[in-house]
Amino acid sequence: MWTAFILYSHSLFAHGLEKLLQRQDGITVTGVEKTGREALAHIKRLNPDVIIVEAEQGKSEPEKLLSRFLREQPQTRMIRLNLEDNTAFLYSGSRCTANSIEDLIQSVLSSLMTEH
Repeated sequence: MWTAFILYSHSLFAHGLEKLLQRQDGITVTGVEKTGREALAHIKRLNPDVIIVEAEQGKSEPEKLLSRFLREQPQTRMIRLNLEDNTAFLYSGSRCTANSIEDLIQSVLSSLMTEH
């Protein structure tokens, strides 16, 4: 069983992604938050396997907070999603293009299977 936490300012997208991930066998979404400060306390307590975070121009606060957390918890993976160009970046720096829901699900599953 894998756990995921979603940090995204667009509630409609975040909750839609939550529903999609909940349909996948072996993935449980443990939380959804809109801001990094709200999310950090939950993430520390829940210790998810993967954190899915918004990657938009000018929104570096969530990434800074999560980067600090990930230094303390290196086994946690982070996926940055960019809706502007349909890309997903794994924290390790790999990039994939998500042209469909299946691509997005595959990037989450791939990040969970990748060892640090």
